[in-house]
Amino acid sequence: MKKVAELKIYGHRLVVKSEEGEEYIRAVENYLNNKIEEVKETTKAVSTLDLALLAALNITGEVIKTKETLERLGRKSEELTEMIDRRLEI
Repeated sequence: MKKVAELKIYGHRLVVKSEEGEEYIRAVENYLNNKIEEVKETTKAVSTLDLALLAALNITGEVIKTKETLERLGRKSEELTEMIDRRLEI
């Protein structure tokens, strides 16, 4: 069942529905606010929209790199499993 949660993202109130728990929602809220602060410290952007978009770009980059790493680890895991299976067959 979806719950309603009120978030405060960079001073803006946002109401969302989520099936996640309160702890998870607060973790997402804090992560996004921290990313926006990081961008604010390293750029001349002052518009809230620009800061949010730049934070979104940074987070998207992190997600893509993480997915690539997980895919690489998955392939390596499969290779190691096959090697172990071959050794056990000997």
